[in-house]
Amino acid sequence: MAAPLEGGANNPRRDGRRAPAATDVRQGSGNRLTLVVLCLASLIAVVDITIVSIALPAIRLELGFSDSGVQWILNGYALVFGGLLLLFGRVGDLWGIRRLFVAGLACFAVAALIGGLAWEPWILVAARCLQGAAAAAFIPASLSLLTTAFAEGEERNRAIGLYGAMAALGFVVGMVGGGIITEFLGWRWVMFVNVPVALAALLPARRAVAESRDEDAPHTVDLAGASFLVAGLASLLYAVSKVPEAGWGSVTTLGFTTMGVVLLIIFATTERRVTAPLLPLPVLATRAVVVPNAAIFLQSMVGIAWLYALTIYFQEVLGFGPLAAGLLFLPMTLASVVAASAAGRLTTRAGVKSTAGAGLLLVTLGVLLMTGMSGDGGLPLVISGMVIGEAGFMLSNVPLTIAGSTATGEQGRGLSAGLLNTSTQLGNAVGLGVVASVAASAAATLANNQTATIDTVAGLRWGLLVCAIFPVLALAVVLLGLPSKEGWQTATSK
Repeated sequence: MAAPLEGGANNPRRDGRRAPAATDVRQGSGNRLTLVVLCLASLIAVVDITIVSIALPAIRLELGFSDSGVQWILNGYALVFGGLLLLFGRVGDLWGIRRLFVAGLACFAVAALIGGLAWEPWILVAARCLQGAAAAAFIPASLSLLTTAFAEGEERNRAIGLYGAMAALGFVVGMVGGGIITEFLGWRWVMFVNVPVALAALLPARRAVAESRDEDAPHTVDLAGASFLVAGLASLLYAVSKVPEAGWGSVTTLGFTTMGVVLLIIFATTERRVTAPLLPLPVLATRAVVVPNAAIFLQSMVGIAWLYALTIYFQEVLGFGPLAAGLLFLPMTLASVVAASAAGRLTTRAGVKSTAGAGLLLVTLGVLLMTGMSGDGGLPLVISGMVIGEAGFMLSNVPLTIAGSTATGEQGRGLSAGLLNTSTQLGNAVGLGVVASVAASAAATLANNQTATIDTVAGLRWGLLVCAIFPVLALAVVLLGLPSKEGWQTATSK
């Protein structure tokens, strides 16, 4: 993703041209109002995922979603968000970042209103996809602005830690707030509440975000590449979602898998030919780019997937209402806030590799503890796993974000931020698709003469066991791909 706001007259862009002077105020010690707005954007993004997640059972009951179809309420958002991040980065260069930021927030509010009024499943999914597109317009600039506003090293590490802690706060606001709203007002209000929040974020936007556009950039937008990317990923995820109904070897599953792979190959071919590609492919040959993004992708496959499994377990297996289910996430959230605030300092002292590795080990342990769930007990074990796993998630996420945000150097912060956001959102979508499909398939296979509750628990256990594979793979990527503390400091200081 191009960097619409990545430095002023003294900060040359990655292509050698100087960025507009309007961004000069973001340098050095940074701007507090800018930091507040960036953290607010992080808060809105997380709240919108978790506040809807806690309402999934109620939504499924009223609108008649299938077991595999309900995941698209979350996946539609994550898929469109991840697929359009790079495109909107390019649009911001041409149209202006502040215009795009404001338009994205306004569109987000409209989409939330449509979602709250939805009377058919497809309308709600469409509204969620529109929200994902809107989020792709206003969120990706936040990380590149953050790395611009704070000097590399401890200052930036602490800022990213605060950014992560704000996301953790969004988690509790979404889960607990969503539980309260769903319990007393109904699920539609988890959509309606986004409207005033998004509108409130528009008020300081003009002061906090300086207008910027790249006058020298080629006046082209790779719409074809974006279309192939989103369509290819959607085909693959749809194939995974149909596995519980059709099976892994069905014509539907194999057909959409093949189509997805072909579309992604066409996307890669297109990127080699266009003058202004969404993703310069040579960048992907750099270890400093590939390793943190691969680790972030694999780690993100856990985040929404276990949230989905836990929501189903608390409400449909144990019978808790939305409010009680939301409150059960409080210990997990407190662990997340504490870990996020400490992760930046720990990374400075111990290094990216050690901190991320330790965090991923805790994530794996946490997920395995969650598999101790049962139809009539196991709650203490599950909550222990939630606390340990979420603490590990933040301990690994912050150093990997620090590593990835400087992967293309100080002159390519925008591209780094775009890649990280894309890896995160696509990891969310793929992980949820895989785990939800495995859980539904396992529940159906193990049904036989067992009760419906036991079937659901067995399916969720299998889904979580598959989920535990993702942080293990991420740990392997970190241990084998990241250099030592000294090596990383040398690499990122160049």
